[in-house]
Parts: sequence; structure tokens; C-alpha cells
Amino acid sequence: MKKYPKPTVSVVIPVFNGAPYLEAAVQSVFKSTYQNFEVLLVDDGSSDHSRRICRQLEKKYQRVRFYQFPQNRGLSRVLNFALEKAKGEYICRLNQDDLMLPHRIGTEVMYLEKHKDVAAVGSWIRLFTDEGGEQIVKFLKTDAQIRKLWYIVSPFADPTVMYRKKIAIKAGGYLQAFWPADDTHLWYRIAQYGKLANIQKPLVNVRWHKNAASWKHFRKLAEATFAMHNWTDTYIEKAPWYIHVYWIIQYMASMMLPPEFIWDFYRVMKRIIAYSLERRDDFRHIYAKIKTLKMVINQPVIAKRSGV
Repeated sequence: MKKYPKPTVSVVIPVFNGAPYLEAAVQSVFKSTYQNFEVLLVDDGSSDHSRRICRQLEKKYQRVRFYQFPQNRGLSRVLNFALEKAKGEYICRLNQDDLMLPHRIGTEVMYLEKHKDVAAVGSWIRLFTDEGGEQIVKFLKTDAQIRKLWYIVSPFADPTVMYRKKIAIKAGGYLQAFWPADDTHLWYRIAQYGKLANIQKPLVNVRWHKNAASWKHFRKLAEATFAMHNWTDTYIEKAPWYIHVYWIIQYMASMMLPPEFIWDFYRVMKRIIAYSLERRDDFRHIYAKIKTLKMVINQPVIAKRSGV
């Protein structure tokens, strides 16, 4: 049995037929500047040689623990199993085909330590393809911004998120009924116990390919997202009528149009939202400076005379 100091962070990597990229994902974790972590690999009935790679990684790295299910049970059940087994105070998510940057864990741990009222923190992502394409995808910064727009854009990119284990368990963990939107469903429920935030720089490189779950299960994701939004409207926060119209249009478009078109449109929309918020903050900053300057100019001049 492996013995090592109790980790602060448990990096959870679900595995399902991830042989081509799995080793690189785990290696990216061990390049971290922050080292008080463990890695949990949970295989969900893979039919390729993912299990063999997991066993090799477990032998190579002392802080890797490997678990396996003989048959596929579903991502939510895998993640809930990992939650039970995790020894860390913080759960750090990573997908089997993504790469975290060396400062990712340390940056998010520092943020959660400094902001005790934050339940989960994510970041921007660098989306890349094996053919060399890449783009930065931004996510909203503050809890107020996230809550204002979370019925339009997702609060997080799942593989960037670090959250407090106790709060995730208190919120009920992942629900398989909402897969593959089970992560976003959890963020809504975690937000009932604390704030959400995103660090304003990329901390994870997310691989974009046609075997990625968000592409491969795109239609199912659209159905689950529509069901999740209606659930949150009932149990979390009522959405105005025009948001319901947006959900219907979003669902219908996702059923009829190709995934690459919808994802490209979604990312353009996110860029527009991010740009609008940045410009609004710039205008507020300029207005505050002008207001301060006017106050200084309008101050009465007091003449100082000798003997007064």
C-alpha cells in the first residue's frame, strides 16, 4: 500500500478509451510547480489498452492511485467514486486528453486559500488541435458576472475547475441523469454554498478533436443541457421568458446544425460577451477618474495669509 503525506489536492482524471493521450495528461500534472497532490485514475470499462497505461503510471509515480470498473458505469458515477476516494481538501479536475500548465494547481490553491467564500474556481483555456490550431477561450471573472449570465454561457470549462470537496459532497455530487451536462449541473448546486470565479488567464490546454466528449456526444449534450436549464429554472433561479426562448432556439439549432458550427458560434458569442464586459469596466474606470477630477477642480480655493 502506498504511503505519502496527506495531499491538499486530489487531481481526478476519469478514463475511458483514452490511450492515445492519457500518459501526456498525467505527465503534465507531475510537471506542476505545486507538489502536494495525488492523482486518481478511474477507468470506466475501457476496451483499449488504457488500463495497462494506468497500471504503468501507478507503478511509475508514487502519488498515482488507479481504480477500475469492469463495465461502463457513466462519468457521473466515476466522478462520485473519485470524490469518495479522494484524500485532498480540493478536487482538481482534468480530462484524459488535456494538459494542465505547470502553475495551474498552485495558482488555484492560492486563490481558494485567499478567498474562503469561493467554492469553485476555474480559468480560461487554450483550445488546441493536433494539427496546430489554437485559440484562447475566456470565461467570466466574478461571481456576480457568472450568475448574471450563467443561463447563457457556462460558468466554467470543466477541466480547469478546482473545488472544495466538502461543498461538492454537500451539494450532492454529480448526477448521471444530467450527463454530459452533469458538470454544469453541479456548478449551479455548488453555487448555493459559495461563490464561483475564474482566473483570467489560461491554466489548461484543452485538446479539441472529434473523439472529445463534447463533440462525440453533442446531441446528447444539447438534450441534457435543455433538461438541466429547466431543472435550474425550477429549483435554483427563475429565468425570464426571453431566456426560455433562447434555450429553445439553442436546443433546436443543436439538433439541426453540425457541432462545429454551434461550437464556433458559442465561442464567438463568449468573445463578444467578454469584450463587452471589458469595455464596460474601462468606461466605468474612465468615468470614475473624470468624476474625481471634477471634484478636485470644484474644490474652493482657500487663500493663506500671513497672521491668519
